[in-house]
Amino acid sequence: MTRASTSSVRICAANCAVIAGLWFANTAMAQEKQGATKEQPTSFWMKKKLDYAQNILGGIANADFDKIVENAEAMRSLSKVEGFIRGQTPGYRTQLHIFEESTDEIIRQGKKDNVEGAALAFTQLTISCVNCHKHLREGK
Repeated sequence: MTRASTSSVRICAANCAVIAGLWFANTAMAQEKQGATKEQPTSFWMKKKLDYAQNILGGIANADFDKIVENAEAMRSLSKVEGFIRGQTPGYRTQLHIFEESTDEIIRQGKKDNVEGAALAFTQLTISCVNCHKHLREGK
C-alpha cells in the first residue's frame, strides 16, 4: 500500500475516532455533571489517548513509522474533540496546546522516518501529559 493510500486510510480512521469521540462525549459529560470522583474509572479520553500512546511507543521501538504517524494523527484528532468539550480553563487550554504541538512533532518526525526525533517528541508529549494531569489534580 502506498503512503497516499495509507494516508487516506489514516484520515478515515481519524474521522471515525472523532465521530466516536463525539458519541462518547455525552457519556463523559454526564459523568462529570454527576460529580465525578477520583475513584471513578479513567475517562474515555484518557483510555483512548493511552492506547494511542502505547501504539506510538511500540512504533518507535520497532521503527514502524506508519504506526507512529497513524496513531499520532488519531491522537491529535481526539485531542481536538476533547479540547472542544473540556477546554474551559486557560490552564487546560495551555496544556492542550503543548500536547498538540508535541503530537504534531511526532507526526512530522514519523513522516521523515526519524526514530530519534519521534522518540524526543514522544518524551515531550509524555511530559505534557504529566503536567496536564498535575494541573487537573490541583483544580486550577
